[in-house]
Amino acid sequence: MNSTNKFNGIQARAFCMQYGLVVGLLTSASFLATMYGLGAPSVGLLGNILGIFAFVAAFRFIRNYRQEVERLTFLQACYMAFLTFFFASLLTAVVQYLYLAFLDHGRLFMQVEQMLSMPEYEQWLKQMAGGADIEEVKKAALGLLSNPAKMTLQLLWSDTLLSLILSIPTALLSMTGKNKE
Repeated sequence: MNSTNKFNGIQARAFCMQYGLVVGLLTSASFLATMYGLGAPSVGLLGNILGIFAFVAAFRFIRNYRQEVERLTFLQACYMAFLTFFFASLLTAVVQYLYLAFLDHGRLFMQVEQMLSMPEYEQWLKQMAGGADIEEVKKAALGLLSNPAKMTLQLLWSDTLLSLILSIPTALLSMTGKNKE
């Protein structure tokens, strides 16, 4: 712990980058297992489990930082959790782009196209579209899927929002246990 008892933001960011690498590897593996699990449900389940492990790893990292390196307030823990998830989402975005651009070969596009043509999803789509033309909504969704860069940016945006949301419960969980003396 530093001698002034002030939060060391530079040190915390450095730790968050390291934590984000591990969490990013877990979320990347979760993404890949989910994509390959479209045809095999057991692989998809592995993707869900890896996603949960990523969350658990993040809170454990921040709790260990709080217990072994420096005291943290709740807002500081939120900040560290957000940075950890954000750095993880950057790594995951690279993996997602590489998968969508070079490994997918249109498999996700075909799965979504097939799903959108099912009657139960069409009814759901009508409710979600709010009066918009259903065919235009389908065309927009499939257009997004056909461009790996746009799809990756959309996933990065949603991952960043998810990082913000997950940082609160992660910080709450990380506040358990003894604080650094």
